[in-house]
Amino acid sequence: MRSLLPLALLLLAAGCDTETATTAVVDNAYPKDPTGSIAVYKVWWASTLFHEGVAAGESSATFRSVPTTATAYALLAPGWDPASGHPPARLVLAESKAPFTALRGRTLHIVVDDDTFRGNCNVAGRLTPDEADLIGHDIFPDDLAGRPYDPETCVLGEGPSDAGVEDAAADAGND
Repeated sequence: MRSLLPLALLLLAAGCDTETATTAVVDNAYPKDPTGSIAVYKVWWASTLFHEGVAAGESSATFRSVPTTATAYALLAPGWDPASGHPPARLVLAESKAPFTALRGRTLHIVVDDDTFRGNCNVAGRLTPDEADLIGHDIFPDDLAGRPYDPETCVLGEGPSDAGVEDAAADAGND
């Protein structure tokens, strides 16, 4: 009986061994530029929100995630320093050009730059108004607070979007 005890403990320990977690990290691949770097304010991928800013050339904290394939969405912050303690003055909505895939037990690196994301008005690959609406109203609604976003100019308006109010007023006049 004594000789079976070590074997039983070994099998029990092997059965309790947990799988290596799937994780993800944001790599800001925009270059550091003293005249105006692009920081990454936030990123949403699959079920993971990266809520802390990432300076140009830096990486975020690593977060536990899920093994899947999904598009990533980002809020870029040109000229913003994440260490400032203040929110960015300007936000640019961006979407990954291709989905990212996280493999079970591995770390996914979500590389953010103009080669992997589109939406930055300084380069080709602008978002459509529908894509900008999805990102602004469904992915990051608290950050845009209902303010209108123009994907042609990458300008975030000052007040809440009143397009719904105008539409409602036009419909009311048709009665």
